[in-house]
Amino acid sequence: MSNTNTTYMRRNKRRGGMTLVEIMIAMVILAFGMLGVAGLQVRAITESSSGRHLSEASAIARNRLEDLNVRIWSDALLNDTAGAWTAGAPETPVGGLTYTRSERVTLDVIEPNTTIKSIEVRVGWSDSKRQNRTVVLSSARLREVGE
Repeated sequence: MSNTNTTYMRRNKRRGGMTLVEIMIAMVILAFGMLGVAGLQVRAITESSSGRHLSEASAIARNRLEDLNVRIWSDALLNDTAGAWTAGAPETPVGGLTYTRSERVTLDVIEPNTTIKSIEVRVGWSDSKRQNRTVVLSSARLREVGE
């Protein structure tokens, strides 16, 4: 065998594979990457439940606001609350979390023949991750002639 062939074979043996140290470093990098993915998964699950609660609270507020808007102008539920929120009424949709709903109605007389009622509905809840969350929806209702 010539000297050139021997040198070539030695170089190939050194480049032939990965060492144990290289494999261990690759495993550590992979482990950190997997921990990051696991953390993101937990965060996604938490935010998903928070979004569900926000959607349910918005639906409760929207339904109540629609109910108040279709009532006649002189309905007792549409009396001016002088800026105060009504006592909270508990609502428990299918999910099991309890929401508290309250309303505020403000009467604004613009001119003798023009009156506006501002209607606000507030829905509050507390879940395991965040306490005292609220959603407020508002609407304005103009008194029509003859109403």
